[in-house]
Amino acid sequence: MPISGMMYMWGERAKHAPEEAGVYALYTEERVLVYVGGGTNLRDIFTRHLETNFSDDPRKREARYYKRELISNWEERVKELLDEYRREYGELPKLNIPLELPKKEVAHELGFHFYEDLDKPLYEAAFSLEDFWEKIGKVPAASLEFHQKRGDFARWISEVFMETQLAERIERIDKTGEDLRREILNALLRPEIAECPRCGTQTNPAKTWKMAGRPTKTGEKLQLTIGLYRCGNCKETFRKVIRKEKIKS
Repeated sequence: MPISGMMYMWGERAKHAPEEAGVYALYTEERVLVYVGGGTNLRDIFTRHLETNFSDDPRKREARYYKRELISNWEERVKELLDEYRREYGELPKLNIPLELPKKEVAHELGFHFYEDLDKPLYEAAFSLEDFWEKIGKVPAASLEFHQKRGDFARWISEVFMETQLAERIERIDKTGEDLRREILNALLRPEIAECPRCGTQTNPAKTWKMAGRPTKTGEKLQLTIGLYRCGNCKETFRKVIRKEKIKS
């Protein structure tokens, strides 16, 4: 167990956690560690999780217990805990691993090449969404801010992978630093989540289906994945195109 100390039952009392920076670990009913995270204010994080019932990643709803540790340099501590877990078990806790992303890999010229500023390449590149998730977690925050301000992430995801819902969600992120990194990673974890057009609440699709879309300007046939959403907050019902896929002739 990477975080020592008391184990607490997950629930409303977690809202009384200290308003301080720290790290935390989530455990299942069997007290198996499934997630390690952190932030600048544990009370805010726990309150958000409880009030939204983990809408950012519904897999965390299996959490029944948690541990916490107050520490100012929480980013380094999270990295240390995950490295320790990986050394012992050979992989990350299961909820620190993103949901399976499309395996499609693209050619070098279509990859996403990270820069910290104009004419300042990092010599890091991603050639699939899974690869992109890994790179987002390691490149400097300054690089994330540079590309986000230019709309580079959303444009690449939309034009290269045709993940329209994911691209729109990332485009709307208005954060900086580690908050920006966290929001992008969360979006990649759950690309089908959409924001309610009425109240902005993040919502999972109640139903999805596929249908033919309009051909592209070059005549390529498209297949659309459509999501039907019902907001748990304001009860608004809406539809969104989650992704587009080219159909081979």
